Amino acid sequence: MMQFSSTIRQMQDAVSKVSQAIPAKTIDPRYDNVHLTLENGLLTLFATDGELAITAKCPVETSDTGNIGIKAKTLQDFLRSMYDTPVSFTINRQEISDHGTVSISTDKGHYKIPCLFESKPEKTEKTYAITLELKTEELQDLIQKTIFACSVDGMRPAMMGVLFEIEENSITGVSTDGHRLVRCRKPITAEIAEKQKIVVPARVLSIIQKLAQNDSVTMSIDEDRRSVCYSCDNVVLEAALIVEPYPNYEAVIPVEHDKKLVAQRTDIYDSVRRVGRFSSIGDIKIDVNGATLKIMAENTNEGESAQEELTCNYTGEPITIGFNAKFIEAALAHIDQSEIIIELKSPTTAVIFKPGAAKEQEELIILVMPVRINN
Repeated sequence: MMQFSSTIRQMQDAVSKVSQAIPAKTIDPRYDNVHLTLENGLLTLFATDGELAITAKCPVETSDTGNIGIKAKTLQDFLRSMYDTPVSFTINRQEISDHGTVSISTDKGHYKIPCLFESKPEKTEKTYAITLELKTEELQDLIQKTIFACSVDGMRPAMMGVLFEIEENSITGVSTDGHRLVRCRKPITAEIAEKQKIVVPARVLSIIQKLAQNDSVTMSIDEDRRSVCYSCDNVVLEAALIVEPYPNYEAVIPVEHDKKLVAQRTDIYDSVRRVGRFSSIGDIKIDVNGATLKIMAENTNEGESAQEELTCNYTGEPITIGFNAKFIEAALAHIDQSEIIIELKSPTTAVIFKPGAAKEQEELIILVMPVRINN
């Protein structure tokens, strides 16, 4: 028999953190469970899908040691339905089997759920060659500004993640789906002999967005560049990296744009959202001439069309260029500053969006490929 007691809130918090490693659909029962280990007055929870593993520690009152597995969904559903109150767990093993029962008691009731007695989950200890301390706020911002442009096409695995380039004074995140590209750079101080490049799956980064709460996150990379580890507070996430080589993104960033437009970000964002609804295929046409910026769309099948005019500050020859409206919306939604700079060259060259007043050493550029328009 094993026993421990805690509160519903503490258990809920720890279980919801590790459960994020459990896939929505799994055909492998090994990945259905949250593994609980009791030792030294501490409860360690562990869940994995084989590629990604999350460990969380939770202080409990106990003098017992042991390991059990409980179906994650069962445990999560129970904890979610509860109010915060002290709770005690008593685990009994069935005779001559590895199955058992967890009896849960609170101030209002008694509940039983099945469990599995198991040997301690095997964790392969990795040697991490590089460790960085990152400000949570900076890492969160870097993820938020790049993850939206990752590809969802399984045929191009490298593009389903964010490329991180780590140097001793900067960390750069890059993402692309072939139609748009984001590069965001943040200043850091790290002791790194040579530039490191790793590709972190988008799924891992979206979990980090939920888990990283306190001031800083430690990010470690193993010596074979095959796995990454993020730790903050009492939570550790270890995940496999994408080992496919990332496309040479620098070759795609144009350097000789001769047309430059400066405008208010929200004006263009709101206008694109309104006008884009009038397009049959989601495309808009932008026409810039002098200080006038026209945004147009039409749906010839339904006889609908829209055109708005904005003022801007523009240098260069007049240009008419087509875009996927959703890509422009997404680009503008991920720029913080009120003023934006748009750099253009021709109706078939990638267009660069960037903040009007970039922060010192922080660079963000978003590239969007134009679409062909029928004049």
